[in-house]
Amino acid sequence: MPTINASKYGFMTNSATGTGAFATARGASTASGTAFNQPTGTQTTTSYNIGFSSKGDSATLKRSWWAFDVTTYQSGYTITDLQLQFDPTTNTSTNFPIIVVASTAQGNANSNLTQSDWDAFDSGTTYTTTATTNYWPDTNNVSTLDLNSTAISAFSTGYLKICIMWVFDYNGIGSLVTANGTAYQNYNYTPRITFSAAASGWSGGDINTVTNNIDNKVNTIGFSNIEAVNTVSS
Repeated sequence: MPTINASKYGFMTNSATGTGAFATARGASTASGTAFNQPTGTQTTTSYNIGFSSKGDSATLKRSWWAFDVTTYQSGYTITDLQLQFDPTTNTSTNFPIIVVASTAQGNANSNLTQSDWDAFDSGTTYTTTATTNYWPDTNNVSTLDLNSTAISAFSTGYLKICIMWVFDYNGIGSLVTANGTAYQNYNYTPRITFSAAASGWSGGDINTVTNNIDNKVNTIGFSNIEAVNTVSS
């Protein structure tokens, strides 16, 4: 089962005050907080802090972006069982709901986040369920999160790039009362993806009545790299 570490990963926050603070923080194009790249130690992956008082509304949101170079598996393979793998911590708020969506940040999985990437995601392309019961693990053990077939389809581009956020940030509902929550992670364990990859090239049948050899190669070329023989596709 192949494993690919994120080549770029990071997070940032955005804050707003005044009437409609949550909508302002959520919908901004640029973050008010610094973009942190390739962090280490225990950090927050995503969080929210929403307040209502006689002094006015306030809101702070945090989102994370991870990018994976999957060019090795861009073609010639059938990908299944795709999962994120990471190391959460028990500092995480109980039942903290998250969602994973497609990211448009971090270039070809080779660029650091900047504050202008706050809105660098595609809310119409979700890689996990939109259910509000999809929780970030509250554990100190390395954990996994299943990604769907839409995420697998992204392999064809050569890059799987994700944004992780509080689900009520994603759907715009927020909170009607003062509330906060945080999903924590140990970044000393680099975020990664694991998956199954079955070669989808030539299956190794006979060619012109010549029986295929026993080491799954034709003239030293592996079956998985052969797409056609004499213009006949596998």
